[in-house]
Amino acid sequence: MERWDAIIVGAGPAGCAAGFDLATAGRAVLLLDKAEFPRHKACAGGLTRKSLRALRYSVAPVVRETVSAIVVERRSGEAATLTSRKAVCAMTVRQELDHFCWQQSVAAGAEFARIGAILGVEANREGVAVRTAEGEYRGRFLVAADGVHSRVRQLLYGDRPAWFRRGFALEARVVPANGHSRDLVFDFGSVRQGYGWVFPKGDHLNVGLGVYNDAGQEKLDRPRLEAYIRERFGEARAEHVTGQYLGFGAEAAPAAEERVFLVGDAGGFADALTGEGIHGAIASGQAAAEAIDGELRGRKRAQPAFGALTAQLRQDLQLSTSGSRWFYGNLDVGYRALTAPVFRTAVINAYANGTKIAALANAVRRFARLFAASA
Repeated sequence: MERWDAIIVGAGPAGCAAGFDLATAGRAVLLLDKAEFPRHKACAGGLTRKSLRALRYSVAPVVRETVSAIVVERRSGEAATLTSRKAVCAMTVRQELDHFCWQQSVAAGAEFARIGAILGVEANREGVAVRTAEGEYRGRFLVAADGVHSRVRQLLYGDRPAWFRRGFALEARVVPANGHSRDLVFDFGSVRQGYGWVFPKGDHLNVGLGVYNDAGQEKLDRPRLEAYIRERFGEARAEHVTGQYLGFGAEAAPAAEERVFLVGDAGGFADALTGEGIHGAIASGQAAAEAIDGELRGRKRAQPAFGALTAQLRQDLQLSTSGSRWFYGNLDVGYRALTAPVFRTAVINAYANGTKIAALANAVRRFARLFAASA
């Protein structure tokens, strides 16, 4: 039986980021997934500047368009446009993006196998084993990149570990009858504890509603989304209505098994404030790859290295979690602070670059307190 340096379960952005780096480093990598690529994937598909920087290769072939402004809306017709001199976000269709990233990982040397159900996972000091309906795979390390419903996480740590939280979103592909604008929109007046969005994709729009806590009181279903689409676009054609969960909580996750790494949504690396998951997926997948390669080269043990490599990312996620609770709990004041002229450039750059989040969050809160006191 072949023994792999790394077995990666899940060939989305997190798994492919890990697979590409390990294969490029000359490691024997096995990518496992239940799907055949290309495959449909629910996701708004926006790649911020920080995501584009993190990728090891250009994704220009699958970029539908780029945007350099964000329209932020609130009920009662309030709206503000945040602009940047640089592109803020590259718009992709996840089916195309995931297939492209999968192709890069396979071209780099990762081997791919399509599997059915995962029946069992074992991890010890000697290595890991993944039992599937097709047979057993053995390796030195295991990267769990199998999404918010991770079977690997479930088998090793239970269905819902105490640190793990979920959000929920419902989205559709929309083609308005009379054309459409090319604005990227975040609508904070559409749902409680979340937002609606409109992402332009060239020949269509991705329109959705999402909440950062799926245990809340807000119910999102197909009639609710269809009503929202009619409200915005009239009798527009809505296709591929799909629900998706998001995984949060990486900032509070304890150290995993010695040879197992939870990345992407499986590890809770989505951002609770913005709902963005792709950057956390790429960054955590790459961190797992670097940690694994380092131990195989005789350097620091992989698990502590992974903790160190993701420390800044986890700190940012902690700030986003705290910020999301404050923002959605004080939305009227938070919206005014978010759209205040003094902060607009900082807000859009923080969203695009992921930098100076702590300083921005503190400044927005101070402004909000002053605004509330003077109101």
